Amino acid sequence: MVTLFLFVKGTATTEIENLVAQAQVAAALDTLDKLRAAPEIGEMVVATANADFAARAAALGARIEMDPLGDYFHFGRRLADLVSKYRAAIPLYVGGGSGALMSVADWQSLVEQIRAKPNSLITNNFYSCDFAAWSPGEALERIAPPELDNDLAFRLSRQAGLDVTALPKNAATQFDIDTPADLLTLAPAPAVGKHLRGYLETTRLDTTRVQEIKSLIENPAAPLLIAGRVSASMALFLERETRCQWRIFSEERGMRASGREQRGAVRSLLGFYLDRASPTELFSALAQLADGIILDSRVLFAHYRLRPSAADRFYSDLLEIEPIADPFVHAFTAAARQAPRPVLLGGHSLVSGGMYALAAPWRAG
Repeated sequence: MVTLFLFVKGTATTEIENLVAQAQVAAALDTLDKLRAAPEIGEMVVATANADFAARAAALGARIEMDPLGDYFHFGRRLADLVSKYRAAIPLYVGGGSGALMSVADWQSLVEQIRAKPNSLITNNFYSCDFAAWSPGEALERIAPPELDNDLAFRLSRQAGLDVTALPKNAATQFDIDTPADLLTLAPAPAVGKHLRGYLETTRLDTTRVQEIKSLIENPAAPLLIAGRVSASMALFLERETRCQWRIFSEERGMRASGREQRGAVRSLLGFYLDRASPTELFSALAQLADGIILDSRVLFAHYRLRPSAADRFYSDLLEIEPIADPFVHAFTAAARQAPRPVLLGGHSLVSGGMYALAAPWRAG
């Protein structure tokens, strides 16, 4: 049997962060609904610091492990403790917010594959894992516990010697709820589950710019610009599966994993432009290149060695200027809001899973 380990922090310190945290909770409830229908799933274990979510998860048949409240949380040690406690022969780890667009059939296929292939690992992303299943469970004891889940699949492969299968890259496997920008791109997706759909309807998010970008994606005459940590596979997907024309500025892939962000070594082409121009002038120039702009703003923040609060980053994603405290983020967001073309701001997830979700309706058609 496969044992599910679903990790959802579910808590936040500010209202805007809670917007994302509650979306992750709703997505996790949908995941429990889908996986409890799979006969190969044995116990479902939920680790969370949110008591309300814990009660709702328990009502769906999950075993609850309450996380201690506080800022420090070591993912790898917590996962290893729980895998050992439940003696999981085949663990399936799912991070909060990931797999929101996975169907029952998608999960069923993953479970069947891992049960049929011992000494192996199946993950959505080898270098930045959001969910993974592996066999045997004790392989976790052979690795240095990663502080974050991103490194889980990589370490199980390189340190424990498991054979890796990475799932095909699409909206279902790559989408992860990490910022408010992800909620904007997720809102129109037809595959959203009932708990998450119900929550999104209560948020009343303004998706006008998302709809404008989506209409441009379907327009063969429209040039769009996407900038930031854009992968080669994403560039290929956009070239093959969308109608519009693309300008792609790909820079600083792996800036966190490599330590460049921590060292203050991130350098951005758009950042160098901003050194010589105002944010308003930057967006004016980008508007001459494209009818719509999709921008991974975290690369620019790192270029300037800024560490804005989560609240500032999230309000920037929604183009809500007034609550932003950091002067640069405030001015940058104001310029994006006033740009002559529609602008979407976000983090890495915007230019990865978010783009698959934005393009999915056209692809399906």
